[in-house]
Amino acid sequence: MSTLQISAPLTVQTPAAARRAGPVLRILRAVVEAMAQTNRQRAAREIARVSRRYGIKAAGI
Repeated sequence: MSTLQISAPLTVQTPAAARRAGPVLRILRAVVEAMAQTNRQRAAREIARVSRRYGIKAAGI
């Protein structure tokens, strides 16, 4: 599993840079949420596939 690590030194964040960070952070948050949703859907499909194969009722998972 890969992870996305983003960091910046605090000394780089000037007041002007802090104001510009808002839209960038909103975009990054949207991208991360889309990736998470895709992973949740993939996991749900895999659970459904395995439960069908082994005859397990996975409705409560």
